[in-house]
Amino acid sequence: MDTILKIWIAIAFIMLVIDIFTSGFLFVWFSIGAGASIIVYILGGSIISQVVVFIIVSIICLAIGYPLSRKLIKKTIKRTPLMEENYIGKEMIAESDIEETARIKVGGIYWTAKNIGHPIKSGEKFIIAKIEGNKFIIKK
Repeated sequence: MDTILKIWIAIAFIMLVIDIFTSGFLFVWFSIGAGASIIVYILGGSIISQVVVFIIVSIICLAIGYPLSRKLIKKTIKRTPLMEENYIGKEMIAESDIEETARIKVGGIYWTAKNIGHPIKSGEKFIIAKIEGNKFIIKK
């Protein structure tokens, strides 16, 4: 086995191992480029043509494959909601009158709340509609 062939196989293997350990789908594209260079070597291409094919195939695969793989990963991995996002839609009872803003206790933590509806009297029910920054937006 020729030394150049061993180098291309080593590059392909090393890039694949790096990609497995980093799990970022970044280095696998260089393994594909090294595979293309092995094909050029088998077909009798010069070392310069092998390097050019490695660079071109790696760049094309990286430019096309990396964004596609990131998009696919984002679709398959379910996003974990933040703690406060779990409170959206929760119905609560007002401990005091709420005109525009107030401090409400949700899950043992005091939050600033902004009322977007009618004034809420003590003992009335309200719902957490959404979050804006670090404030809960509530309505009757």
